[in-house]
Amino acid sequence: MTTLTKPELEIKVNGFGEVYRVYAPFDQALNSLKNFGIETPISLRDLAYTRVKKGKNSPLNRYGSHTKEGFLYLKDEPILLALNSPLLDLELARQAVEANRKGDFFLIDKIVYYQYREKAEKEKNKEPEERSLLILPERKNQEIPTNSFSKNELTRFLFKDQAKNYGKFLRKNRINKMSIWLVDKEYIDSKEESILMQSGFHNLCNNSVIYGKNLSYAGSKLSNIVLGVKESKSSNSKFEKFLGFFQKLREINF
Repeated sequence: MTTLTKPELEIKVNGFGEVYRVYAPFDQALNSLKNFGIETPISLRDLAYTRVKKGKNSPLNRYGSHTKEGFLYLKDEPILLALNSPLLDLELARQAVEANRKGDFFLIDKIVYYQYREKAEKEKNKEPEERSLLILPERKNQEIPTNSFSKNELTRFLFKDQAKNYGKFLRKNRINKMSIWLVDKEYIDSKEESILMQSGFHNLCNNSVIYGKNLSYAGSKLSNIVLGVKESKSSNSKFEKFLGFFQKLREINF
């Protein structure tokens, strides 16, 4: 039986909550957070928010974290990005860990991809901030200028109300472009099954790269950081409050 690593308090953010850290393969870290009362790893939006809030010298900017988002790949199909990764399911996370320990990507029946794709299609006419899934426009690595975060569909989808602030923060720290690293198209198209990957968010030294292709998050030899948040009562991490207000404004008929 695996002994769970207890999350350790990393930092407190006024009006937001407490950020905890776990060093463990992803499935164990996820289980540890859940047992501690934290349902998911930190989101990209929340990590961007806390990085800006605490400043360049915060430990949140000195290392990365795996986040709650996930990538779905399938042969000859566009890449999907989900705010809530399929790998947040503990059993799927365990299977992904086992595959990654062998140096393989985690493959699953392509019906999983199509279930997510169907929902993504239904949402695609919504504003990026309102969606839970995004269909990526390209099947290759991307570079997004940090001065366009408030206009770019992908950064608006991921960072929500923090897109402009985080882009400004990166430019202040001499980062003019943020990369998105994806599984190679040739490998995706060599498989009949769907590939699932948990997202990760690099530190400032690595130009705040978002990656959806790194096998090390689940490696048995390489334990990585997974952050989670215990929210305060007045937490800024509940983007749903903002989203509800945003949707009400859109419904007003002037």
